[in-house]
Amino acid sequence: MRIFTLISLMFLAGVYSATGQVRSEYFRSLFIDIDGNAGLMTDKIKSNPFSTNYTDAINNSYQGKLKYTKGMSVGYEAHLGYYFDKKRRFGVSSGINTYLQFGRLGMDSFHVEFKKATEAGDGYFRQLISTDHAISERITMKNMSIPLLLMYKYVYNDNLFFSVCAGVVYNIKSSSTYKTNANFDYEALYQFEGNTPVYDNSLIPDSTDFPVTKKGYNAFLTKYPNSATLNEFFKFQDSVGVAKGSVGLNESPNKTTGMVKYSTGSLGYTAEIAANYRLMKNIYLRGGIYYTALSFKNPSNNSSERLTDAKVQGKPGQDLGVTYNSLLSEVTSLNGNNYGITIGVRVYLNKTAWKYMEPDMDRITPEGPRAR
Repeated sequence: MRIFTLISLMFLAGVYSATGQVRSEYFRSLFIDIDGNAGLMTDKIKSNPFSTNYTDAINNSYQGKLKYTKGMSVGYEAHLGYYFDKKRRFGVSSGINTYLQFGRLGMDSFHVEFKKATEAGDGYFRQLISTDHAISERITMKNMSIPLLLMYKYVYNDNLFFSVCAGVVYNIKSSSTYKTNANFDYEALYQFEGNTPVYDNSLIPDSTDFPVTKKGYNAFLTKYPNSATLNEFFKFQDSVGVAKGSVGLNESPNKTTGMVKYSTGSLGYTAEIAANYRLMKNIYLRGGIYYTALSFKNPSNNSSERLTDAKVQGKPGQDLGVTYNSLLSEVTSLNGNNYGITIGVRVYLNKTAWKYMEPDMDRITPEGPRAR
């Protein structure tokens, strides 16, 4: 806001100093644009995979690549501008750009097997976490930036002109909220040395391991047919014994929504082409196309964050779900591209020009009493 205020004061100072040389009150030089826009958004993403952040993970861990799809963007702009040459062809403007962007961030697979301490703290075991469907997050990103633009205006006739602007944008605020459809299967393998559980880090588990897994259930069912369903088997193992509090099927995150903030201060660029048609005196209806590119960085150190790694317990026996970090937390940087249509109004602020119906767009006023 300080930058916007400073630029506005510079514009006003320029208008004031020009009145002694040229009667700029006749010119349509100082204006406000208020526009709304809507279009599409694409993102190029760089990320640090969650699967690399698990302690002593088995090398069969994997996860799908992050993909951003179905991106859309809406927003509004409010700019103060000033044409500085006598014919009002070239100018500068600045103000506030605000975007509200929607899309889906997802990956098609996730599986990890890693070392974890038992709930009782008396040893270690092998935790297996996987999902049987693609993880998808509905993303809503809010961004606010300050543009600094150069402008050119081509007058077609008294009622119609075309404007072109391009310049840089400075990001001052950016945050994203998410809502996820994720759920996970928590399985476990236990190897024992005496009565102490130890971590089995072999790619192929030892035949003596005690498995609380889907495959283990199939072997259990062979020995004890019709004894329990798959869900009953996991619920029982999660409630008693060494696997207590560590296993479960289709476990949902304990928090399915949240927010991730990105760093401010990054630079991007923008451009716009618009047609401007006079509705009345100094009010013009405008419509055109725009393009804006912005980059964002994740300020957090996500080299230790995990997608999910533990069950969350409430009261004894109460399962609240599992921990969850948004896919947004894996993103280290993203480059967003917005493009679409813009519609709005331009209002010229010169007082004298408001007194006359004809815009006289090309008039150059006398600089002194001796001028013709």
